[in-house]
Amino acid sequence: MWVLAIASSIAIAAAGEARAQATKVKDTEGLFLDMSKLNLGTITSEDDKKKYIYTIQLEKARVTRKTLKSVYENAFDLYRQGQYEAAGELTRKILAIDPGYEDASILNRATLDLRGATKPMASERAMLEDRFEEGMALYRQGRLVEASERWEEVAKLSPSNLKARYWLKKTRSELAAEHFNRGQKAYRQHRLREALDQWYAALVLNPKYPRLAQGIAKVEAEAREQDANEKLQSALHLYEQGLVLESLKKLDQVLESGPGNVKAQKLQAEIRAEVAGQHVSEGRRLYEQRQYDKAISEWKQAVAYGYDPKAADQLTARAKEQSRREEASRKRAAELSKQREEDAKAAAEAKEKEAAEKAAAAKTSTSTATTTASSAGTPAPAASAQAAGAPPPAAAVASENAKEQSGQAYLAGVIYYQKGDFDKAREKWLTAKQLDPSNSDAVAGLEKIERMYGTGQ
Repeated sequence: MWVLAIASSIAIAAAGEARAQATKVKDTEGLFLDMSKLNLGTITSEDDKKKYIYTIQLEKARVTRKTLKSVYENAFDLYRQGQYEAAGELTRKILAIDPGYEDASILNRATLDLRGATKPMASERAMLEDRFEEGMALYRQGRLVEASERWEEVAKLSPSNLKARYWLKKTRSELAAEHFNRGQKAYRQHRLREALDQWYAALVLNPKYPRLAQGIAKVEAEAREQDANEKLQSALHLYEQGLVLESLKKLDQVLESGPGNVKAQKLQAEIRAEVAGQHVSEGRRLYEQRQYDKAISEWKQAVAYGYDPKAADQLTARAKEQSRREEASRKRAAELSKQREEDAKAAAEAKEKEAAEKAAAAKTSTSTATTTASSAGTPAPAASAQAAGAPPPAAAVASENAKEQSGQAYLAGVIYYQKGDFDKAREKWLTAKQLDPSNSDAVAGLEKIERMYGTGQ
């Protein structure tokens, strides 16, 4: 909207030159971007939005400067034609948009001074002469900055005024020399930043000041080195306090501004090597404590700080292999423990079964002997002898003893099996089978060992 207002003001103020003004207004409007024709696509990320807004702001500032310059040129044309009211209106609009537009400010003050003049040309010459003399008075008082400001106004309003241009150039040269001398003094006192500020001011006033550019380049290099040394000292101080990461960040800043700084490179390499060594040592300690995942994480961090990746890979591979072995060992131990529990349970059941069979056999034998004696009227020799406390027949005693020894040998084999001594277990179960071929538990145990180890009978 403000652009349209400026364009309208130009047209009104220059009604006598409608065609020329219309052309200028058209040119001014053509400076603006037709944003509706831009295909920017979809903006999703926050960074893209910020970049887009920043780009628009820069483009708007550029267009604004260019537009205001065009409007200022129109205002100056009106001023030269003696149309001070119209020129003043345009300069006020320019200053409303950009209060720092110095040329518009100078032109606006001139239009105020000349407003209502009956003889525009004579009034303008008188005003310029007054400002020139005011500048001379300020110069004689040593107020060079104010004097140069007055002569700059005269030179802006009347570019052909050679007298004002001469004294403006002379004053600026003197000011540049003053800034240069102040910079020299600051440099001798090793106040490098202040020296650079003074010399840059001198360079703005006199871009052709002798050897000033070389001096600035030299001091800038010294200032960068000074700044790097300060940051190096800060990095060392942080490192001494144990703030290793902060120290490395400070060294990164040094190397960003001066990639060839040998001191910073050496110190950074030493600190990174020390940090990497600490991570390696911590990884070994965790490895000894069988915390393999944490150890591997430490070795990865060591690589990030410059540790040899191949060495870290070897340590990591060893930790993973050891972890795998221990996991397999735990699984095997769990399986053996479960097997031993099952075997112990089976042995207990077999022993109970054997005791029950013995009790049943003894009961059956006694009952048969009693029945036979009763039916014959006289006790049977064996039964009579047992009733009288005589020992049983030799064949029967041998059979019972063999079964009992076979059972004891089987139980001994179970104990050896639970202890993991499979050779002894096999030996005991083989003895149990020899003593009692009908001992199915001994036969089953031997078959189990044969399946496990492939040993023959």
